[in-house]
Amino acid sequence: MQLGSGSEADVYLYRQHAPNRQVAIKISKQQMDSQAANRLRSEADFMGRICTHPHILSIYGSGITATGHGYTVFEYASGGNFKAFLEHDRLTADQMLTIGIDLASALFTAHRKGIIHRDIKPSNILINAQHMPMLADFGIAGTIYGGPSVGFTVAWAPPEVLANGGGGNEASDIYSLGATLLAMVTGQSPYEYAFVDELGDFRGKERVERLQAIILAKPLPAFHRPDIPAPVERVLHKAMSPAPEDRYYSALEFARDMQRAQLEMYGHTERTTIEGEADIPTDLAAHARLTTTATPTTAESSRRGTSRTKPLAIVLVALAAIVAIASGFLFLIAPHMDTTSDDRAVQVSGSGPGGKTSGQDNGNVPDSGVVAGSVPQVRGLSGAYNAAGTKATFSWTNPDPQDGDAYAWSLVGGTGERASSRSALTSSTSIAIDPSGETQTCIKVSLIRADRRMSDTPAMACAIRP
Repeated sequence: MQLGSGSEADVYLYRQHAPNRQVAIKISKQQMDSQAANRLRSEADFMGRICTHPHILSIYGSGITATGHGYTVFEYASGGNFKAFLEHDRLTADQMLTIGIDLASALFTAHRKGIIHRDIKPSNILINAQHMPMLADFGIAGTIYGGPSVGFTVAWAPPEVLANGGGGNEASDIYSLGATLLAMVTGQSPYEYAFVDELGDFRGKERVERLQAIILAKPLPAFHRPDIPAPVERVLHKAMSPAPEDRYYSALEFARDMQRAQLEMYGHTERTTIEGEADIPTDLAAHARLTTTATPTTAESSRRGTSRTKPLAIVLVALAAIVAIASGFLFLIAPHMDTTSDDRAVQVSGSGPGGKTSGQDNGNVPDSGVVAGSVPQVRGLSGAYNAAGTKATFSWTNPDPQDGDAYAWSLVGGTGERASSRSALTSSTSIAIDPSGETQTCIKVSLIRADRRMSDTPAMACAIRP
């Protein structure tokens, strides 16, 4: 049974023999050249590093057949995706915040392992059998400190990505998540909703070009919707600030502010699911305990959904006959395809997936890889311009030097160019940067071990032009 079709791959539903389960298999439309094969391996590697998170779609395997086609076998998300859901339903602001905290937890998990998504949008948020949102389609993802990657969707991309023709970083992912969450309430991407009159009857390529011009030229206005309380709108607007440096510094910070807004407005808050981080921030913990039905036990604290009030009822589309799949089945997906289920119609009743069931136990699927606190933050990061104002020099120290240590640095705002285009790895504890006429230059630096683990939180400092 075909679930969907993209520009470079098709997606099918199969039943795997061993173990006996339904799986989604993405299969390339064309035979793979070496570049496509490398992209396939890259996507599989990305997903394998982060898919233990309960809100990131699991990958079961990938490979290439003797005919040159390849495959990626994924967890089957039977509830479809939010693009299909938004065609006929909406979430309340409370439900949207719950989904948002879950997805921000997943995004932070990816970011701190060096992976950015670059194409977060409703069609890439799937809904699994437990009614849980799943971040999917990392096909155009890349490492935070690697080179730029082409691929984005205009309606959900931030201005700096549109202005530079691709790429992105943590800040651009946060923007796209904020835009996606707003659409879960309004039904449209932010600028399509806010400037509906100016988009008028434009269709196809002309509409995309017009939308891009609006995003680049105009700030996002306030919405003044009675169903989006002011504290909730404030959080979303910060996530979608036109200037990357004005957005949340991390997806975790975004999740924390959503928790505060949810508790303030609705008297409860969803918990984050991030290894090594408290599930409720310290400043909310005392009040949050008063809003739960009971104090969680150690076992219960690893379970999800204690704050759900309106579970999503997913009515699955009737399935055609399921083709048996041999345990050694080999097929492919090319990573730059559209999302797995973009074209699949899914029926959803009720007011949406604001309430996933509370039965998912995360205790047996920890986010392995980067252990919180295992790689320290660099210390003493500081910067200064030279007397002529032509160079900004930054230096720092390593609190625990080890063989193979390196440092990843990147610009933080303050420049007219994409931050990811001014970033690099270095083995030195100092760098000199051409400030390009800016009044200040800011950078962030992470310590990276030889095994590719990196600091959970980068250090940041600015140099001010004399």
